[in-house]
Amino acid sequence: MIINKLKTQLVILAGGQSKRFGGGYKTLQKFNNISVLNRILNNYKNLNMQVALNVNSNEIEFAKTGLHLIKDEIENFQGPLAGIYSSMKWVLHYNKSIEWVLTTPSDTPFLFKEIINKFFKTEFSENSKIILAKNSEKIHPVIGLWHISLIKKLEEFLKKEDRKIMNWVKLQNFETLNFENKNYFFNINTRSDLEEATKIEKSLKIL
Repeated sequence: MIINKLKTQLVILAGGQSKRFGGGYKTLQKFNNISVLNRILNNYKNLNMQVALNVNSNEIEFAKTGLHLIKDEIENFQGPLAGIYSSMKWVLHYNKSIEWVLTTPSDTPFLFKEIINKFFKTEFSENSKIILAKNSEKIHPVIGLWHISLIKKLEEFLKKEDRKIMNWVKLQNFETLNFENKNYFFNINTRSDLEEATKIEKSLKIL
């Protein structure tokens, strides 16, 4: 099957606490004078997709984006799975034509639109309900497609208080989509990563 982009909601997951960064919102931090979030939004602006933000605060900068803000249904910062679940629930309430949720992190500034579009140009198994990005042997479980029909299974899993994405993914029909250049998946966790991102941006050939 080929995933229909028009039936896909893209959600940037920005609901974490940025603990390793020392608090605050790492997605609002700048390198080369542009914030991580603005880079992501620039990458996505020509995708012709609906984009929303999964957040857990009323941070004014998030509201300034003009995007729909999706708050976690489960309180106390329960991680990306809670963000994925909340995004599915939001979609079912506001747009019943959507079949897939595509999630990306809010700390990964080099996911250019061609990276995202590959999800919609690749043939996948008809049985697959989750499709995750992969680079070499490393799966990136926050970058991927999630079929809306999984919402009940995810809800039941979250009740068990297991928050590890891959523990849930392995219980479903999933496959991976491989990408060559690991730098496109570079994510910012610490302040020193901002310096590294500055170097990577200079070396990356913009797709």
